[in-house]
Amino acid sequence: MSLRSQTIKTLKTTAPGRNAIETARRALDLAGKIAHPELPPDQEISKVSFRGRDISILHRREYSDRFAIKQCFEQSQYDMPGGKHGAFLERTYQQILANGHKPLIVDCGANIGSSVLWFNARYPQAHLLAIEPAPDNFLLLSRNSAGLDVDLRQAGIAKANGVAHLVDCGLGGATYQTSEEGNGPAITMLAIDSLLAEKAASNYVPFILKIDIEGAEKTLFDGDCSAINQFPLILMEPHDWLLPGQHTSVGFFRFHAAFGREFCMNDENIGSIAFDDSPPGYLEVPAS
Repeated sequence: MSLRSQTIKTLKTTAPGRNAIETARRALDLAGKIAHPELPPDQEISKVSFRGRDISILHRREYSDRFAIKQCFEQSQYDMPGGKHGAFLERTYQQILANGHKPLIVDCGANIGSSVLWFNARYPQAHLLAIEPAPDNFLLLSRNSAGLDVDLRQAGIAKANGVAHLVDCGLGGATYQTSEEGNGPAITMLAIDSLLAEKAASNYVPFILKIDIEGAEKTLFDGDCSAINQFPLILMEPHDWLLPGQHTSVGFFRFHAAFGREFCMNDENIGSIAFDDSPPGYLEVPAS
């Protein structure tokens, strides 16, 4: 835990401390409005630093957006795996580049773009494909991704291309769900295999697949998962806690075991690694 986080946690234990935090928050909100008068009243810009970069993130003045930024840049939820697995992932990244290709990171459930900005800063030579179905999230995602090597798709992710419905759970921008049934707005659903087939012609090589899709992972791993298995690292937030009794992560674990992949965890995310401890140069990617 950072010194800032520890200080805030300590302050929250007393009434004067909580009042001080609220006063500071209001002062920061006022300063933000003065600095950026062009923004709507419900939006603000937060600044973070990561790997020598100063990054500005446009977001709503709501807990779910602020928490998403905190998870990425303060809690480093996607900074995994470590040890030999981490060295393997870095070798893979460098080997793809050495062979004249672009590492491909697919971000399913990109929300407002906090994860996109983190991946872009961590792997600056990678190409990102960011998928987000909710229009309000997608608008912020588009603005936060401006000027980056990111392909944006306003869609959901599923085991097959098709159409589903967007469900607003009313708990903030990070909790939209997609459902084959319902009365929500119709949205396009895209499959991993069709996305990879499209990207293969552009010299991209699968590198990281991030999945945070609020329970839709339940059916994502049904059927042929060979396309998903092309990613050396898969990062997924399971949602059994959100949808108890629905076994939303069972398909993921079946896939993980069936393909003999290795496992890691960080914060609320789990990782599936296609680990190969061979010496550098093992990656069979055709040279340009």
